[in-house]
Amino acid sequence: MLPASLSTVPSTLYLLSSNEPLLARDWLDQARLTLRKNEFEDIQTVTTESGFDWNSLIEESHLLSLFSAKKCRVIMINSGKPGQQGSKAIQAICDQLPEDMVFIFVIPLLDRPTKNSSWFKRLQQVGEIIEIKTPGNHQLVDWIIQRAGLKSLIIDRQSADFLAECTEGNLLAADQELDKLSLRFCNQNLVSFEEVEQTVAQSSRYNNFVLVDACLGGKVKRAIKILDSLKDEGYLTVQLRWSLQSAVEQLMALQQAQNMGRMSPKVWQELRIWSSKQRLFEVALKRLKVDQLERLLQSCATLDRINKGQQLDDYPNRDWLLLKTIVCCFCGLKSVSQLEQES
Repeated sequence: MLPASLSTVPSTLYLLSSNEPLLARDWLDQARLTLRKNEFEDIQTVTTESGFDWNSLIEESHLLSLFSAKKCRVIMINSGKPGQQGSKAIQAICDQLPEDMVFIFVIPLLDRPTKNSSWFKRLQQVGEIIEIKTPGNHQLVDWIIQRAGLKSLIIDRQSADFLAECTEGNLLAADQELDKLSLRFCNQNLVSFEEVEQTVAQSSRYNNFVLVDACLGGKVKRAIKILDSLKDEGYLTVQLRWSLQSAVEQLMALQQAQNMGRMSPKVWQELRIWSSKQRLFEVALKRLKVDQLERLLQSCATLDRINKGQQLDDYPNRDWLLLKTIVCCFCGLKSVSQLEQES
């Protein structure tokens, strides 16, 4: 839900925190629409990757013109940490708030170190903090029913529970399944459980979750077969990269908990790893070391930049070759060439 100030007199500074990309995207879409209604014509989104010029934000906030349009800058801090330069820039903006300009800083997780940081405390004094939490397992069915309603679909609790189980609590995947249902049953509002089950079954022979399962299990030949099939079906590398990266990040968190002696049912629950999948994650944990997981995340970051056009895709299908390399390394191989040697 948007803060009331956005539709009346917007604050200069907002901090949005959410671990769910879908919920953060929806919030930002609503915020942009509301700001445009309030005559904010110049709305741009930037990502603070390595080399980002934080001073450009300060300079822009100081530019005043009688004829300039109201501006909004959405600053995506994907790491959650602005760094020393970013911290100084945020505090400088807080110290001299510009008129007719809105800054929305977006981070994935509002953790204790962030709350104790000087930049957060300063922003909290003059701006607004919005934290969107992931629906718990007991809330997920209601979320799916509500989400279906937004797409002019009516489904019962049995259908919503089935979708929650099939998508393993992944909101983006659940939303994609609802999109398929809304396209198939666009001429009817009420969709029966049998229709939901049949539609999901038809599209689930190979999908991004089956690919992740194969990678977690170290089944490289099956994973490559699934990857090739998904490519032929029209999947985008950005969809598959997101699922693989999420699994790697979960493995990193599990490994950290394991090293600290804090493994418990609560850890699995917080990471939203269903009991049916825990064995696969345990197998992957035994196979993959910290440095391997870190290299996988680096490769995912490179693929993300290629997908966004921020890094040159200097030969055809480089994104798919890189994704294939990620899959092979996830399964425990050192490179794609090792797969070819084993074939």
